[in-house]
Amino acid sequence: MGDFATDYETYQEIMGELLKPIIADGVDHDTLKRLYESKAVYLENLRIKCFMEMNGKQDSHFSKDDYQLILRAIEENRKHVRSLILCVFNEKLSKSKIV
Repeated sequence: MGDFATDYETYQEIMGELLKPIIADGVDHDTLKRLYESKAVYLENLRIKCFMEMNGKQDSHFSKDDYQLILRAIEENRKHVRSLILCVFNEKLSKSKIV
């Protein structure tokens, strides 16, 4: 599964950004949706690595607090995707009313 120490170092560098929405300045909805999908895949892989390391036989770099943060980031990412989908839906709905 890779080098857990490197995974943890990378996680520490970006952990403050995990809960934040992706900055969408000038990005179309489709690209933004794909960025959130990529973030979801990254977060799920990180969650699995964290879980495996915490429950493995070796000393863990990750803690229960890290795992909780990752779970919160996964939920926040889902909320951002839902919000994006609603935004796109509302735009399409308002355009169809104009026509």
